[in-house]
This record gives sequence, C-alpha cells and structure tokens, in this order.
Amino acid sequence: MSRGKLRALKRRINSTISTMHITKAMEMVARAKVQRAERIWARYRNFLKDYRETFKKLIQSYDFDEIENIFIESPERKVSKTAILVVSSDMGLCGAYNSELLKLAEREAENLGGRFAGYLALGVKANSYFRYRKIKIIKGWEKLYDMPRYDNAEYIFDEIRDLIDNGKIDSLKVAYVVKTSTLVQLPRIIDLIPLKVDERIRKEEYEYEPKLEELLNSFIPRLIIVELLNLMMEAKVS
Repeated sequence: MSRGKLRALKRRINSTISTMHITKAMEMVARAKVQRAERIWARYRNFLKDYRETFKKLIQSYDFDEIENIFIESPERKVSKTAILVVSSDMGLCGAYNSELLKLAEREAENLGGRFAGYLALGVKANSYFRYRKIKIIKGWEKLYDMPRYDNAEYIFDEIRDLIDNGKIDSLKVAYVVKTSTLVQLPRIIDLIPLKVDERIRKEEYEYEPKLEELLNSFIPRLIIVELLNLMMEAKVS
C-alpha cells in the first residue's frame, strides 16, 4: 500500500475515533439531562397528586343544575369544536418518537370528523411537519423551554383559554408520548378540556368560603395548568 493510501486510511481511522468520542460525550450529556428530568418529574407528581385530591373534594359538592364551569364536563353541554394539542420535541435524533405521535394525532383528527377544529403544535417537529404539508395550525410554539416549567404551561393555557373564550374551540385533546421503559415510548392521546367528573364520587355537602363557584373558577384553571405541565414533563422524559 502506498504512503498516500496509508495516510488517507489513518485520517479515516482518526476521524472515526473522534466521532466516537463526540458521540459518547453527547450520550453522557443526554443521559444526565434525562436523569435530571426524571428526578424533577418524580417530585412534581407528588404535587400533582395533592391537586387532584383537592379537586375531588371540591367536586363532591358540585351541582350541575346550579353551577356551570366551561372547564368541567356537563351532560347539558355538547362539544363541537375539538382541537388537538400535539406535544412534540424541539430536536431530532429520537427515532420514531415524533412520527408515531403525529400519525396518532392525524388518526384522531379523522375520527373527530366535523368536530375537529384544528391542531395546536408544541415543539419544532410538529410545527415543521404541519408547515411542510401546508396543514394550517391554530397556534404553534417552538423552542419554548428546555425543561418545562409552570410558567410555560400557564402561557400555553392562557392562549388556549383565549381560543375558548372567543368560541374558536370548546374542547381540547392532548397527543403526547409516554415512556413505558428505557427503550419503549408510546404515543397517547387524552381529553384535557373539559375535565371529566367521575359520577361515582360520593356527594357530600360542605360549606365553602368563598363560595364553591368562586373557588372552582380560581382552582380549575390552575389544575388544568398543572395537568398540562405533567404531560409536558412526561413527554420530555420520554
């Protein structure tokens, strides 16, 4: 083998070794970020549990005939404009994470038929996907956070609430990815707005100060924000 070919081969070997070192460093950084995100999310779930328990106590005194809240499911109110919030990633290198998520969202949109009001896209990948296919989105957010925080979820909720107040949508589903194991992530879609009330909850009468309606009007938006933040965190961990 000539000296020129040997030098070229040596350069290729050195380049491959350098790439391996870079990839290893990226893997270590990514693993550290995931572990940090998992610790934060684990602590947050305890906080969310308390919120859900408070909601159960408040709803025990809820009377559909006397109190009406747009964020609580009511047998008298039919939804007709359902939006789908797609919680995607801002970066690539995550396999089928985004593609499977977007397929699920599109299938759900088809199932909704005439009730489908449009997409809300969170993350670069969802926004790019819909733009490339010239699919109009109602709202889009890109690179809003590294690790989601309460103020991020509150900001998104405020814009969703404006859409509801303006009559553009009356219900919201969220498509996101859940982590079932280190190697397996599955897309999932849930109903977020309006909140579903379990009819099996035993009704009890309590006296509240301020009145129950005022408490619900203040508490329920916060509950939806913390529920949304939980989904954003789970998607991030995934």
